[in-house]
Amino acid sequence: MLALTISKTHRNYILWFRSEVIRTINWGGNPNKPVEIVENGELHLFPRKSFAMWQETVKNSSLPWKDCEIEAASEIRSAVISIVLRKADELAKINIELERSNNELDAFAYIASHDLKEPLRGIHNYSSFLMEDYAEVLDENGFSKLQTLLRLTQKMEDLIDSLLHFSRLGRAELSRQRINLNELLQSVIDVININYQESLVDIIIPQILPDVIGDRIQIHELFTNLVTNAIKYNSKANKWVEIGCIDADETAETASFDENSQQKLKMFYVKDNGIGIPEKHYDTIFRIFKRLHGQKDYGGGTGAGLTIAKKIVERHGGKISVESIVGQGTTFLFSLPI
Repeated sequence: MLALTISKTHRNYILWFRSEVIRTINWGGNPNKPVEIVENGELHLFPRKSFAMWQETVKNSSLPWKDCEIEAASEIRSAVISIVLRKADELAKINIELERSNNELDAFAYIASHDLKEPLRGIHNYSSFLMEDYAEVLDENGFSKLQTLLRLTQKMEDLIDSLLHFSRLGRAELSRQRINLNELLQSVIDVININYQESLVDIIIPQILPDVIGDRIQIHELFTNLVTNAIKYNSKANKWVEIGCIDADETAETASFDENSQQKLKMFYVKDNGIGIPEKHYDTIFRIFKRLHGQKDYGGGTGAGLTIAKKIVERHGGKISVESIVGQGTTFLFSLPI
């Protein structure tokens, strides 16, 4: 076999194999029998016999590689590396341009959203003034239209706030630190219990979770969004949400590695027994402002929660995915540095 290393980082190789060539080699005597035992049991060396021609059949071996063949393989390696480096340079330029475009888009979203808030707030306030000061003058139809105007401005303000928050995630530097996930989740559960006092929800954490490395505020928001969604999109009388991590021997992804931060990633999950998500919508749910239900169904919302969750996971070097069975429940799987 001739093995050619292309990239040690990604463990890429080109391998050439040669088939077996059976050969017969003539030796000046059998090297394995220079000594023989005579009748009386003594050992005797027979020099003349030891140099008699002896043939050996060699199996499980190929012809040796010629110097010109090894040199040709080296030239192929140089050519491949040259192509790889050229493509890597092109990709680097594309990534730089893409990063610049993303930064500009984040900046535009932030500025546009920020500038839209003031006139929108003015429309909302003046609509409120009209309802308060001219309620007696307005007929039922006029009053209803002002209520609709207030509701629409409130909805638009919520969307702008979500867009502002999403754009900040891409612009703000991560404050990485060691986080006790068990303590953080207790804080998340305390906040959720206050907001969902009327809902009976059993939140299960079946094991002690490892510490993670990341931005405490963003990790807190990640789990808050996922657990809140698990509670909202559940029509069962006995709701439950399970939060845990997957052991390394259960899936290869739990031992994955983030090449950028040089940190080991661990797979975590948030699982529920809610309404479930059709498979065709697995990608749609992570798009900003995409809701699968009506604006007022399941507590409403802007549809930015899962988009923000995905952004947080990716900014920490991980990935997020979903598994679901309609009517039985949903599991969100995501990796974080540990």
